[in-house]
Amino acid sequence: MSDIAINYKTYISSEARFYTIKDLQEMLGWSANTVHKLFNDPEFPAADFGKNKVVEAHALINFFSMRHEREKEKYWK
Repeated sequence: MSDIAINYKTYISSEARFYTIKDLQEMLGWSANTVHKLFNDPEFPAADFGKNKVVEAHALINFFSMRHEREKEKYWK
């Protein structure tokens, strides 16, 4: 089943995709420290899956679709 667009921000998919810390390091080209810090940020939509931290693909897209400024977010200071 293919993705069906409901509106520009919400999608329904027949499969859930989850990304690990290592997946994001490879996708974004960021250091391990930066990605670990991102996953520990209370605003980031990460979840614990066993001993691993994961983020669901649509939650990741929604998170990165919003503007985030380090200077304005107290976690990154």
